[in-house]
Amino acid sequence: MNLDKKVEISILGHVFKLRCHDGEEEKLREAARVVEERIAELTETGGMVDSLRTALMAALYLAYELLTHEDKDFHLSAEYRRIQKRLRSLVEQIDTQFGNGEER
Repeated sequence: MNLDKKVEISILGHVFKLRCHDGEEEKLREAARVVEERIAELTETGGMVDSLRTALMAALYLAYELLTHEDKDFHLSAEYRRIQKRLRSLVEQIDTQFGNGEER
């Protein structure tokens, strides 16, 4: 799939011309808004004035949040698979115990 759509976004007055997949334009704009909001939070709460340092800190925090969510998603899916396996085992035991669903 080619990056065939051109999108112009602005973060703190800096304009970026980027490419993305068709239909992903709004998601890219939303990502820019998230970055801009995070930079604003760091500027307000931390008193940061160096724009490069602030942007790097925002990128670090956003990457950390992404990795944390990916870890949680992975653990949730692993737990789901574990429960699914256990349920299959229990169904097999019930089938064995009661004659594979045959009525008596």
